[in-house]
Amino acid sequence: MILLDTNVVSELWRPQPSRTVRSWLDAQDEASLFICTPVLAELHFGADRLPPGRRKEFLNALINQVEVDGFKDRILSFDVAAASVFGRVGARRERSGKRMEPVDAMIAAIALTHGLMLATRDTNDFADLDLDLINPFELPIER
Repeated sequence: MILLDTNVVSELWRPQPSRTVRSWLDAQDEASLFICTPVLAELHFGADRLPPGRRKEFLNALINQVEVDGFKDRILSFDVAAASVFGRVGARRERSGKRMEPVDAMIAAIALTHGLMLATRDTNDFADLDLDLINPFELPIER
């Protein structure tokens, strides 16, 4: 099972999404793909910071679709167990001198709590956390 980072989800909403990411996602069993509430928060922030207009409306509609239909029963929350792991993840990174954004630590904590692989473009942000990582932006396209 795989937790999708914000950059993987939002890539599909670009005017010209990466063929590599699209191919990788198409090859996955939909039931094995999850998102989490911190990813939703980042998606909402990204859309809400845009000025009023078609792009903002389009992104908000896509986010609503993700919440209601796309990942309806596959949205993982930042809960008590993840909060405990969050503390360990943040402290571990701090001790190693590598700062980690709190939202990334939340995403990592959720993946670790549920034993999920994390799909992200930003593998360096999650290095040294005992997470299984995959970067769908750098995979070869199968023909």
